[in-house]
Amino acid sequence: MINALLLRGVLSVSLLLSMLATTPASAQQRIGVDIDVPNAGVVLHEQDGDPWRMTAFSKEVSSSRRAAYLRSSDGNTFVAKKGYGELQPAPKGGNVAGVPYSSPGTYNSVVIFDSEGRSKRIRTVRKPLNATSPIWARDGRRLVLSIQKDEIETVGFVIVDPVAGTSKAVTVRSVHEHATFQWTPDGKYLVAGISDLYAGVRVYRQDGRTLRTLRKIGIMHGTDSFSPSGRRILTLCVYTENHFCLWDFKTGKLVKRVNEGGPAIGWWDDQHLSVEASDNDGSRVVVIDLNGKITRVLASFTAKAKREWVDLVYTPSQSTA
Repeated sequence: MINALLLRGVLSVSLLLSMLATTPASAQQRIGVDIDVPNAGVVLHEQDGDPWRMTAFSKEVSSSRRAAYLRSSDGNTFVAKKGYGELQPAPKGGNVAGVPYSSPGTYNSVVIFDSEGRSKRIRTVRKPLNATSPIWARDGRRLVLSIQKDEIETVGFVIVDPVAGTSKAVTVRSVHEHATFQWTPDGKYLVAGISDLYAGVRVYRQDGRTLRTLRKIGIMHGTDSFSPSGRRILTLCVYTENHFCLWDFKTGKLVKRVNEGGPAIGWWDDQHLSVEASDNDGSRVVVIDLNGKITRVLASFTAKAKREWVDLVYTPSQSTA
């Protein structure tokens, strides 16, 4: 997404964030609507002018399999895409990347669906390796998937060009075993957590060579850990519990700590984060400011959603893409 590795007992939401609208929320006319998603056990609280919206979700249907659903063109229903456990719509619309349960031949694959429903299968890695957690670059032109060994250990990445129908698999050393690769905001490089006692982030060239390493900054959070402006990166702080750290990506210096009890999902805008919250009001996805104050509820979850490990996928609204 969010996608991020789902941990038992924790409801994970993967958010694919991109460059967001610059119009402040307070200056926009908001018309709220609640959308019930019964197959997910979720109620969405959407507003007119939201910079991003939920476009897909997946849920557990067995101990080893998930079912993926895509939002229909009318915007009111979600349709199951049979044979797929992950679906990731591109940030600028049009294409959708799907990871199938199985692929013919000796290679696993990713399938790209266009807006007309046509599909293109592109091979990724030779079996028994897998390539999962598809993440688009912010311009929607390329895709990266994380290579997994034994379905649990990350060992590299695959870059996919949907137009050319090509892919390039690269293995790297010292990446965190549960890392998910994602793009830098400019789409030139890749980042992932490293296997380090104090946790950190490594920036890779597209051939797998290291460009730079930010040590002791914590564990990346969100499918896009970068702020909409691209200047900051979000992590779970080292040494402190239930704190998020915002770092200047260029200098590596700490900008701010945010104290919030729930897992971080990603960025709403440069001054707000999306997080999971569980309290007397139930389990929700909320927007908080950089002082930890809740300013908006984005989604409410039922016991069904938690039981089935529902994973929501958000992409930028077409008006802001």
